[in-house]
Amino acid sequence: MNSRKLITAYDAVSKMDIGPLAQNCLTNMVGNARFPKAKPQTDALQAALTPYLAAVSILHATPTQTAELAQLRLALNQALNAVAVLANSLYATDEAALLSTGLTLSKERERHTTLEVPGKFQLVDGPQAGTLCAKAKRPPHAVALKYLYSLDATLPDIEWYVVVVREGDALLTACKTADRVYCKVAAVGGDTDQQPFTEVLARIVQ
Repeated sequence: MNSRKLITAYDAVSKMDIGPLAQNCLTNMVGNARFPKAKPQTDALQAALTPYLAAVSILHATPTQTAELAQLRLALNQALNAVAVLANSLYATDEAALLSTGLTLSKERERHTTLEVPGKFQLVDGPQAGTLCAKAKRPPHAVALKYLYSLDATLPDIEWYVVVVREGDALLTACKTADRVYCKVAAVGGDTDQQPFTEVLARIVQ
């Protein structure tokens, strides 16, 4: 499993949390034996934090002060980014060393080896004669839906037509009026390509 790294983007950290996070980082980095050459980064962080804290404490900021606060926040984000990038480069596989900076690790990627079968699967008439439309609800953690359809249900999957859609319906066009079409659907996005399919539905093309 890949080790987690420190987050390097701080735009999403709230105004209430960014100051304490930066101060915690400074506290943890002072005298931290793992980072003997980090003084330029910590000096820059201190230089960015002090004016930011002063500006953010203003209760009724003028438009000019609001614009200045945005600039100070950008500088603080960049200073935190510099510390995180340095630490990630030095200790790419040592989470304890990364945590010793006082910064936050990225979330561990959730594993979803087997996804749920798509729900509400149905075959309906297509928008033009000689077509069908396949519909299904994408399950949690899936990134797309993969529809397989065929005029011969006995063929192996590799010989079925394939339509992959991220959102919306799948238009089945390799058929003509009066054909009986067989279709099934699986979710895409698990840690294996072998995702379970729905039951096969069949419909006569209008």
